[in-house]
Amino acid sequence: MIFDLSDCQEKLGYKFKDQALLRKCFTHSSYSYEHGGDNNELLEFFGDSVIQFVVTEFLFKNCKGDEGDLTEKRKNLVSRKPLQKAIERLGLTEYVLLGKGQSKFASQDEKLYSSVYEAIVAGIYLDGGMKSAKDFLNRTLIAYFRTEQKAVKKEKLKDDKSNLQEYVQKKKLGSLRYETLSKTGPDHDPSFKVSVSLNGTVIGVGVGKSKKVAETQSAKFALEKLLEDGKV
Repeated sequence: MIFDLSDCQEKLGYKFKDQALLRKCFTHSSYSYEHGGDNNELLEFFGDSVIQFVVTEFLFKNCKGDEGDLTEKRKNLVSRKPLQKAIERLGLTEYVLLGKGQSKFASQDEKLYSSVYEAIVAGIYLDGGMKSAKDFLNRTLIAYFRTEQKAVKKEKLKDDKSNLQEYVQKKKLGSLRYETLSKTGPDHDPSFKVSVSLNGTVIGVGVGKSKKVAETQSAKFALEKLLEDGKV
């Protein structure tokens, strides 16, 4: 046993039927060159394709945008850095088998750890099928992408309203007031219409699935209107 298989699998959240395949996922070519045996290069090659497919399917079903938008999202999601971070979050760096020379530079090598992630995905696919590979990807990579996207969206919501507020205060234009004009649609899929007024005059109206989104849209339109009207 080269490393603690049970501890490794607990961190992976997946139990391999083929224990030799698990070890192969973590074996770098520098280690196999010094000690013999198989390495994870072909698994890395295969895993890259599995990741591309699963991530592409996820983006197609869950994200808005044209081909260019989704291609950019996929590029950011499957690049070396997020794959390296996934390995680090799982606490799997200590299990990677490296040659003596390679081990000196391991911490600085994004490709090394991203390649291990790709190999693990391929290993899980070969050992347990596509469902197991998808579960692993959803849990260790896509879930973090979802969280980051929510954080970005939340920050944007904050920024649009904050930008309008700061602009109005800076120019001493008066006071803002948001008002819900209507709520339509069923409870599980509502649509809110919100206005924002400056000193009692409506300067922006927004629509969204929540009050916050509608307020944000109204603030965006209001700031654009103020700039167009020359209130700079």
